Amino acid sequence: MLTSSRAFVRRGVLGSAVARPLSSSAPPPASSSASRPGPRSKLGVGLTTSKQGGVHGTMKSSGAWRNKPLFRRDGDARFKTGQEAAKMLTQEAKRRDGHEEEFIGSVSSTLAALGTVFERSPKYAWVAKQLLEPERQISFRVAWIDDTGIARTNRGYRVQYSSALGCYEGGLHFGHHVNSSVLKSLGFDSIFSNAIAGFSAGAAVGGSDFNPDNKSEAEVQRFCQSYMTELSK
Repeated sequence: MLTSSRAFVRRGVLGSAVARPLSSSAPPPASSSASRPGPRSKLGVGLTTSKQGGVHGTMKSSGAWRNKPLFRRDGDARFKTGQEAAKMLTQEAKRRDGHEEEFIGSVSSTLAALGTVFERSPKYAWVAKQLLEPERQISFRVAWIDDTGIARTNRGYRVQYSSALGCYEGGLHFGHHVNSSVLKSLGFDSIFSNAIAGFSAGAAVGGSDFNPDNKSEAEVQRFCQSYMTELSK
């Protein structure tokens, strides 16, 4: 009896099985499918791909997205490489908003860095295509009274760029340099900074060409009250 018990324990240890009484008639546990190695990807060892493509897609689904036209203007425009997709998107941004230098600068640098992403997963080029245009952008008149009783007028902005990550959130910028190009550039950059930081908030930004540096505290207060009153409409 002692010899058979020792042999059973030895077999259990070497076979990585759970030790159980000799009198038990329960069958050994079946191997779990979770412990089986997943299918190997052609992209490299250790990378797995699902049947549906997953987040990063498969070689088959990537080819399907790559064969889909990115733009349909004067004929179907397709891309073969990720950098070509980034170039096409940059050209589209320049066609729409070529006069907005700050915004075009942000778009160009960001899309150039995302070329490798488009190369691996072409479907993200269509996501970037949607981000070339903010979801909502408004400009409005801000009328206020200075300390001498003179009526002054400035232009106010609010750009709600993307709500993909959550509700709109973003600060206000005041200065003589503020215009729609600067604010769109800041909103576009906020999309990716929030995503990288894991901050679940949408990208939004606002402001006005009002310069607070040479204004009194009372003038700044009256302007801000007028700005928020117009924005609430």
